[in-house]
Amino acid sequence: MADTFLIKKIGITEKSTVMQEGGKYMFIVKLASSKPEIKKVVEELYGVKVDKVNALRSFAKAKRFGSVYGNKPEYKKVYVTLKKGQKIDVLGTK
Repeated sequence: MADTFLIKKIGITEKSTVMQEGGKYMFIVKLASSKPEIKKVVEELYGVKVDKVNALRSFAKAKRFGSVYGNKPEYKKVYVTLKKGQKIDVLGTK
């Protein structure tokens, strides 16, 4: 069994909602995860066939929040493209 804790959350934004119509889904994953691991976990969790995995990493940025200085956390965002006819129920409605 693959590491199911690899996926932190499903990204639900305006852009990702539009992309879902084309069979692409966004996930926020652990920094140390690799594309083959992500593909395996998504296929096991959701019972779909993954066609392609695109990953990008956002590094920590120094930001000012009012009078307080801090850092925005770094994270890894993954776009998963499913094979034709496959679908993931993101909101849990059936």
